[in-house]
Amino acid sequence: WLENEDDIDVSKEFLSKFDFSEAIEAERLKKYIMPKSTWIIGGDGWAYDIGYNGIDHVLANRENINILVLDTEVYSNTGGQASKSTNRGAVALFAAGKRAGKKDLGLIAMSYKNVYVGRVAMGANDAQTLKVFQEAEAHNGPSLIIAYCPCINHGFDLNSQLSHQKMAVDSGYWPLLRYNPALAA
Repeated sequence: WLENEDDIDVSKEFLSKFDFSEAIEAERLKKYIMPKSTWIIGGDGWAYDIGYNGIDHVLANRENINILVLDTEVYSNTGGQASKSTNRGAVALFAAGKRAGKKDLGLIAMSYKNVYVGRVAMGANDAQTLKVFQEAEAHNGPSLIIAYCPCINHGFDLNSQLSHQKMAVDSGYWPLLRYNPALAA
């Protein structure tokens, strides 16, 4: 067939040998198939430190990938050591008053100009949290959601985690954010 691909009669004869009924049925049903959604989920130790280069690579490549960072602000799996996500002056295991400031992962992502960025704290504003996830999913490009997630190393009962998230937002400690590059001036 390839030798005669420009010959319409040869092409019609070649195509007549195929049964396209399954393809036609698949075309009819495709409206019921959900679009693919890709999410990468990890903690702040991964996102701000050991996995940062991977995140930076994903954001720079403009792929339609969503990233959710669960930010405890300490290395939770090592007992609460200070990390690049820990704020300046914070007291954590093996770090009495961190000297360097917290890496601003959201600001770094926004510098690419095509990354949707959201900061959420579900206990403070569940409607804003839902809106951020919806907007990130709808964004045609990379998105980064940074979620405030107090952990056991913060020294309080996790049954009150949502109220601690609300206090963090109300006090200005954890500002909520929705940056949609499609709406940027």
